[in-house]
Amino acid sequence: MILPKQLSFAKLPSPWTYLKIAVTTQTKIDITDIEFKSALTQSLQINHGKVGGLAHVDVLKITPGNKSQSRDHSTCHVILRVASKNKQDVWSAITLISCIQGLRCSMNVVKESPVLVSLLSNPTTSPSMGHTRYRHQPAVF
Repeated sequence: MILPKQLSFAKLPSPWTYLKIAVTTQTKIDITDIEFKSALTQSLQINHGKVGGLAHVDVLKITPGNKSQSRDHSTCHVILRVASKNKQDVWSAITLISCIQGLRCSMNVVKESPVLVSLLSNPTTSPSMGHTRYRHQPAVF
């Protein structure tokens, strides 16, 4: 029996991508997962049609926003699970959302990763995996 000198394993692509979104508003708001998902689904349908509205998206966690004392805005974070094949459509739909609960807002994807744990970790205590986007200035209202 002849064995290969070196074994190699192929890494299969992950079926899911996890996105961490920063939602910035002028005042502190409490967003529920249903409200966020409906705003995202509406943006997908408007910008990508009926097929875009069928993208599989799960809202996993919403951290409440904290009003910054030095700034006049509040930012909360949302973690989504998105089918990898729909990541680009969902990403563009997120950035095109400008209003939630009747309030003007700015949404930016802060980080994306194929591994959920990397989005939940504290960056000061452990190194994070995944792709970190550049920090954008909050929207001017």
